[in-house]
Amino acid sequence: MKKLLFLGAGGVGGYFGARLIEAGVDVSFLVRPRRASLLAAQGLRIISPHGDLTQRVRCVTRDTVTPEYDLVILAPKAYDLADALDAIAPAVGSKTFVLPLLNGMAHLDLLDARFGAERVIGGIAHIVATLDAGGCIQQLNPIHTLTAGGRDRSTQQAAADFIALCGTAKFDAALSTDIISALWDKWAFLATLAALTTLTQGAIGEVMATTHGEALLRRVYAEGLTVAQRSGAIISEAAQARSLDRLTQHGSSLTASMLRDLQAGLRTEHDHVLGDLVKRAQQHGVDTPLLAMAHCHLQVAGAA
Repeated sequence: MKKLLFLGAGGVGGYFGARLIEAGVDVSFLVRPRRASLLAAQGLRIISPHGDLTQRVRCVTRDTVTPEYDLVILAPKAYDLADALDAIAPAVGSKTFVLPLLNGMAHLDLLDARFGAERVIGGIAHIVATLDAGGCIQQLNPIHTLTAGGRDRSTQQAAADFIALCGTAKFDAALSTDIISALWDKWAFLATLAALTTLTQGAIGEVMATTHGEALLRRVYAEGLTVAQRSGAIISEAAQARSLDRLTQHGSSLTASMLRDLQAGLRTEHDHVLGDLVKRAQQHGVDTPLLAMAHCHLQVAGAA
């Protein structure tokens, strides 16, 4: 695995792509012409607890991209996924793998249908980063981990090759032997974080400072965890404890990106993160009243 293509150069893809270039990996970015012009003029700029970086990058557009890549990595918002698949299609050659870094599970079905399950690697990004008005990526806390794993032998080997390529990059990289359970693990955590911070319009520390905050956090997490387990995910007690430790940390400034998007008047991924989870809960006969309430709230707020 030698040539990588990242769709977009936003908070997630831009950060990890730039760190890989810094480590000497052959990376290109598929971006819109305006973003390509800005990157040509200023470079890809990152402000990070791990060291700031201004990186010269190679960009292609929909009009110039060709199927010459070993791996295409995409991290769009879930509501932009259909357009993202159209954008990367010309870059996917006969031996190209695709690595999505989206939350939830619904995107895998769409990618499998478009490119074939034998091409699609499972991936998870743990990072809190945003793109500011000037096009600079701001990493908001020190966590920066990429996890990848396959769902069969060939995609597992491709995932292993990619993780090996990340070996000298300035972020943490992990190969999962059960990527589906890992995706569910993050989904249960993220759904809880999104539900409580959007409902209360506050950070985890503020929720924890209330009379009922910790009990509600634990109840919402239990709803998501039950759906995951009924869906066949194996989430260890240690993983559950790590999630609950972060979700119940007193004084924490942690919020979901969904809250930041909501407060900025942007579209949110509530249907993908919360709505699809509630739908799967219903399919398994699991009652999730708090997750459903959060989804309802965001449907109303998003329509306002």
